[in-house]
Formats: sequence, C-alpha cells, structure tokens
Amino acid sequence: MEPQSKWKVILSRFRRQLPLDIEHCSPIALRNIILNVSTPDSILERIAEIYYDNDEVLRDLIRCPNLSETTLAFIALTGPEELKSFIAGTRVVEVVLGDENAGAAGPVPEGEKKKKLNVQQAIQRMTPAQKIKLALAGAKDARGLLIRESSKIIAMSVLANPRITLGEVEFFAKSSNLSEDVIRKIGTNAEWTRKPAVISALVNNPKTPVGVSLPFVNRLPDRDLGILEKSRSVPEAVRTASRNLIIKRKLGKG
Repeated sequence: MEPQSKWKVILSRFRRQLPLDIEHCSPIALRNIILNVSTPDSILERIAEIYYDNDEVLRDLIRCPNLSETTLAFIALTGPEELKSFIAGTRVVEVVLGDENAGAAGPVPEGEKKKKLNVQQAIQRMTPAQKIKLALAGAKDARGLLIRESSKIIAMSVLANPRITLGEVEFFAKSSNLSEDVIRKIGTNAEWTRKPAVISALVNNPKTPVGVSLPFVNRLPDRDLGILEKSRSVPEAVRTASRNLIIKRKLGKG
C-alpha cells in the first residue's frame, strides 16, 4: 500500500473512533446529521435530549424517518403543545396518553390509517436516564406520569422541573399513592408551602410524615381544624394537635 493511501486508511479509522460532539455542532452540521437517513436512532435520541427546547431542531427530528417511537414520545412530552399537532400532521401519528384517551388529531389522508403513539407505553420502554431527563424537562403529561415512578430519583426529578405549577404541586400533595420522599420534598419547600391549599393538602394526606405535617397545623383555619380533628385517615398525633389547638383558640390562647 502506498504511504498516502495508508495514511488515508489510518485517518478514516481515527475519525470513526472520535466521539460525536453533538452539543457543539454548528446548526448546518446538526441539520445534516438529523436529515441523514443513515444516522442511528441513538444519535437522534441524544440530539433530542440536548436540544429539547429548540423547536426548529425538534421539527427536523420529527421529520426523520428512522426516529424511534420512544424518542418521538420524548419529543412530544418535552416540546410545546403545538408539537403534538405537528407530529400528527407530519408522521400521521396521533399522540395519546393511553389506549382509551385520544388526543386532538388532524384529518387522516385518504388511504392512510392514523397510528396512535401511546406515550405512556413509550415511557415504560425508556431507560432510567431518559426518564430522568424527561422528568426534568417534560411537559405536564410527562410530569403526571413520572411522579408515580418507583425510582426515587425519577420521581424527585419531576419536582425539580422548572415548568411545574403550584396547581400540580397541590395535586401531588393530596395524592396518597405517591412516595413519602415526594411528599416530604413538597412539605420542605418554603415557596410551595406558602400556599394554604398546599398546606391543607399535606396535613390531610395520610402519607405525609408527622414531622412534616405537625408544624402546619398551627396555620390552618378553625374550619379545617374541625375537619382534621375528626379525620381517621391522618395520624393520631395530628388529630390531637388539631384538637388541642381548637381548645386553645376557644380560650383565646392560640
């Protein structure tokens, strides 16, 4: 082999061994990678995770024919709501949360049957790393599903999502089927516990640790204390604290 040809072979092998720096690609190079039909889904998956907030990149990914359903579900749950309509129109796919819950869908082209992308099933097929990323960046649908994960780190990542709303926090604080770690995290967040509805939800939730709920009893109005005193779903220590506080307030000492 001629020296020049030998070096070409060596350089070619070296390039194949270099890691692909997706995060620092130029927009043109990134688009070429996405639109290349030979790009494996593992690379497309990494792009989706890194550029989850870039609408232009996500739309290019959606157009990619070799994008897996799992990655497509990740995009549907991290991107803005309009992307679901874009997916429905581009891939002839209807994004749904379950077999019985169909989302809004556009008209189906004649001769084609719209396929349902069940994101709940897709999440079940995701790796733990994908679930964590989705929990941290996903939309409301994803948060509502992942908060129930048995993995502590996945469920807790939902609470670190900057898109989470106080309404969701209140709903989670009421849920007795969530892990104690999630409830404790809500109860120790100073911003969330400024809201009376969140406090009430925590105190009335049988899953809330006594050490978290007891300090909030003093902040409840009389009407809520009366209900709490008679509740059989909360610990005895919480009922006793409610009863004592009612007596103190009646005597003008609370």
